[in-house]
Amino acid sequence: MTITSTHASTPAPRVTDRVEQAIETMIEERGLSVGDRLPSERALSDMLGASRNSLREALMRLAARGRVTIRKGGNIIAEPAATRWTNTTINDPLTPVVAGNPGFGQDVLEVRRGLEGQAAYHAALRATPEDIDVIRRCVETLAEAHETGDAAAESHADAAFHLAIADASHNAVLRSVMSSMFGLLQSSISESLDKLYMVPRTFERLSQQHQTLVDTIAAGDAEAARRASDHHIEFVTETIREIDEERARRERAETLRTTLSRS
Repeated sequence: MTITSTHASTPAPRVTDRVEQAIETMIEERGLSVGDRLPSERALSDMLGASRNSLREALMRLAARGRVTIRKGGNIIAEPAATRWTNTTINDPLTPVVAGNPGFGQDVLEVRRGLEGQAAYHAALRATPEDIDVIRRCVETLAEAHETGDAAAESHADAAFHLAIADASHNAVLRSVMSSMFGLLQSSISESLDKLYMVPRTFERLSQQHQTLVDTIAAGDAEAARRASDHHIEFVTETIREIDEERARRERAETLRTTLSRS
């Protein structure tokens, strides 16, 4: 396998961070609950002094975390923090452990395969036209983030795509568990992307897999959607394993050369 670095790593955009926090504050200060609407995208953009692109990325982040639900036509409906208990019991304790040991990435991928395969299966059976529209928009946002070379924005967009599929499953428990794991999911995706983009033309292959997943869900083919999800996770898992094994071989060879040179 030929490994070349093709993915630039840049800090998360400060404007998007600011907008995300501002919307969080607005939800809290106005006491918004499920069914309450935030201002329109145009109004929010003017109020917060942000571009529509920055606003939409912030909204995608909030949607991925279960704070808002994006509806067709640009109406953003606030949700209560129904997943806070799962964040406390799942995400918060595990995030520092996973961050401190990259090997846990394989564990996260195993969990992702089970959850996301089920999400894709049920999304194919239950997704509304609005759900499909949101999923397609996530794919577009992901492509835009890749074009900018912003690694943080890309991992956010990728996580938002998979969580939009969980939304489309209309299984509240599944969505809550995946939402609670957003930090782990994004961390896993970010780590995966950093490694995957060392392999040429990876983004094209991942994009094809995402598109197949969207198409099978839109077609209502539940089994094909589950297979597409499983294939995607298998590709990520196997490619990362090969990269890690090659890196370990090189490190062993370098250690041996160093040892021999000193003897």
